[in-house]
Amino acid sequence: MTEDRLLGAVEAGGTKFRCAVVSPDLTIADSRYVLTTDPDTTLATVVEFFERSEPAAALGIASFGPVDLDPDSPGYGSITDTPKPGWPDAPILGRLSEALGVPAGIQTDVEAAAVAEQGLGPEPRPRRLAYVTVGTGIGAAVAVDGRPWRGRHHSELGHIPVRRAGGDDYPGCCPFHRDCLEGMACGPAIAERWGVDPPDAGGRDDIWQLEAAYLAQLVRVLAYSFAPDRVVFGGGVGAHPGLAETIRAAARTELAGYADYSTGDDRFVTAPALGNYSGLLGAALLARSLLHG
Repeated sequence: MTEDRLLGAVEAGGTKFRCAVVSPDLTIADSRYVLTTDPDTTLATVVEFFERSEPAAALGIASFGPVDLDPDSPGYGSITDTPKPGWPDAPILGRLSEALGVPAGIQTDVEAAAVAEQGLGPEPRPRRLAYVTVGTGIGAAVAVDGRPWRGRHHSELGHIPVRRAGGDDYPGCCPFHRDCLEGMACGPAIAERWGVDPPDAGGRDDIWQLEAAYLAQLVRVLAYSFAPDRVVFGGGVGAHPGLAETIRAAARTELAGYADYSTGDDRFVTAPALGNYSGLLGAALLARSLLHG
């Protein structure tokens, strides 16, 4: 029966891939990290992991982007115009599906994380949840009733324009827009502006207050565009201890009392309930959906 079959899950990141075999109740039975090098080497190592593990009946992939998610496109399931060397046009979905011979599906990493946080987080579960990852880049997605909201292409909310904070003359590091949100608030922007890597920033309130000032502008966009019940911040930078609370306070200023988003609800802007497993479990949920329809 499909209820007893194992699930394959891949969280594909720009720094590392995380692979897992997951039981039907979403317990991780086996897992491995794979460094993201060139596509051939990285994907071959992922295939090797699944071939030596107990066989999975379906595979879900939560991928860094941009990724082609149009099933009618000849490039469906491939990375598109990423600045990561060697990865433009890399056929992640096709390569893994063909090698493993199982049904496979792909979402963005933030779509998968949003679905997992919305469907697996603690009760009461919000029907509409936005998930933001802040790390090497910035991405965001919205899940409604267990499905990601998606237009013609997955959203690129990390590249929205932002209002420059007073006194901040940093030019931005986005190779496309320079001072978009990602260019001003991603991990490399922190390192370049302040001369310190985010994991080493510790209690530097000046760093995290400025970071929150930019990320709160995204909360405002999400609130007024999608009206989610909750906005979750994850990723290597986004899940920094205490940052969600700092963003929440800055977001109240951004929202300025308009509508019902600045009521002081401590659950409106939060850290991930699933910790750093949101994307991986979202990939497992995608694999399970391929078996159950």
